[in-house]
Amino acid sequence: MKLCSLLIYLIILLSLIPVWYINRSLQKVLRPRESAARLFLYFLANFLLVIIYTILIVGLVVYLQKIHLCRTTY
Repeated sequence: MKLCSLLIYLIILLSLIPVWYINRSLQKVLRPRESAARLFLYFLANFLLVIIYTILIVGLVVYLQKIHLCRTTY
């Protein structure tokens, strides 16, 4: 059980690295400080990024539980 928890924490921490780089590139491309429209576009892009990454991480954890790598029993 502890191995499963550590594996989930590791997945979450490692998934933050690409998100950080994607966020930096979004800031460079969209330049949200220049206008309100760019700021709201930046907010929308970050919102979509959070939704997509949440779906991917939850899907990965569910997949790990399905292949019996992380089996939780109550």
